[in-house]
Amino acid sequence: MSQSSTDQRIFTAIARLDDGAAMAQFLSSIPNSDQLAEVLATSGAVSTRAYDDESRTARFVSSDGAVAMCFTVTDITIDQAEMIATECDALLNWSDDAFRKAVARALGADFAPE
Repeated sequence: MSQSSTDQRIFTAIARLDDGAAMAQFLSSIPNSDQLAEVLATSGAVSTRAYDDESRTARFVSSDGAVAMCFTVTDITIDQAEMIATECDALLNWSDDAFRKAVARALGADFAPE
């Protein structure tokens, strides 16, 4: 596992929406995941984000209606989270690589896979 000089990290979780056990594990690490679970189950393609001030953590969730992905970025400010969100708005196909490149464009740093 590598870490940038600013201690920022990106963690990725992926689960198929039709796999109950995988979705339970996927949602278990996301605060207030009940609403997210409902949105993922009923909305088809969706992307959303949340920021936690106390932990300085941003979560970016994307689903194509079959697979859900959650990208968690730690040790960032809300302004940095918004900069990442702006870059993510341009993503056509979400993937670990595409998300990491969006973060690098937003924050000017490279992030190695965890």
